[in-house]
Amino acid sequence: MKKLLSILTIFILMVVLVACGAPDDTPEQTDGSQNGDSNVEEQESSSDDADADTDTSWTDVEERGTLVVGTSGTYSPVTYHNEDNELTGFDVELVREIANYLDIDVEFRTMDFDGILPSLRNGQIDMAVNDFAITAERLETFDFTDTYKHSYGSIIVRTEDLDLFESAHDLEGVNAALGSLTSNYARFAEYIDANTTAYDGGMDSILRDIINGNQDAYLNDVLVLTRTLEEFDDDRLSVATDVKYHSTESAMPVLKGNLALVERLNEAIEALTEDGTVTRLSEEFLGADVSEPVDESEVVQFDF
Repeated sequence: MKKLLSILTIFILMVVLVACGAPDDTPEQTDGSQNGDSNVEEQESSSDDADADTDTSWTDVEERGTLVVGTSGTYSPVTYHNEDNELTGFDVELVREIANYLDIDVEFRTMDFDGILPSLRNGQIDMAVNDFAITAERLETFDFTDTYKHSYGSIIVRTEDLDLFESAHDLEGVNAALGSLTSNYARFAEYIDANTTAYDGGMDSILRDIINGNQDAYLNDVLVLTRTLEEFDDDRLSVATDVKYHSTESAMPVLKGNLALVERLNEAIEALTEDGTVTRLSEEFLGADVSEPVDESEVVQFDF
């Protein structure tokens, strides 16, 4: 009997020990994790902080000590080579001022206009400057700095044809010269149903084709056109000042998500705007102060 009781006692003790060691099927709950919504909200609220922690776009530039910038170098007076073959222009000199403010060096890499944004997308450059306007399409792939240039589009035509162009709508059906088929001016020309030709041989070939009658108009930024004619100096050509279309806001694109870099660039742009540097450079290269928005009541806007 005693032997039987001993066996039963041992059996009971084994059962108790097994029960105590079994895992609890109910997960441990701590503050903030009692329900799914709280956990999701907590994760969402920390996502921005996580993005900020992983965004090394500025620290990469700072540690390297050099801001790598893509530009064409063929779009006077914004980015071009002077008589000494030195890269200069409104955008170029503004970037140099930005780099000086941020206490870093700048390296310009010149390339075809159509290759600038692909190079930015592929990580070959940190940012781009070439009078880039902010568009919904570009915002899908890139982030932009604050606006540093305000302007609008116009045209160069033969002086004898000025009376034919009283509005942007008069461009319908005309032969229009462009610097690039991927620019906003190309999109506008397509929208207005002009017959377009893109030139890659420089400004002189465009202007001579207008004089010779091969083209009717050259579409571009009004300030660029005005400066172009000042340098070309041929009274057979004129800017059609009545033609004002598509007000633009130009900014500097960076790769989407590189907000730390954008923040530092914006800091510099704001400081250089406030101290008059942007105005000084724009008056030097563009002949006007571009730091203030244009009067859009005088500009024909198109939804394209």
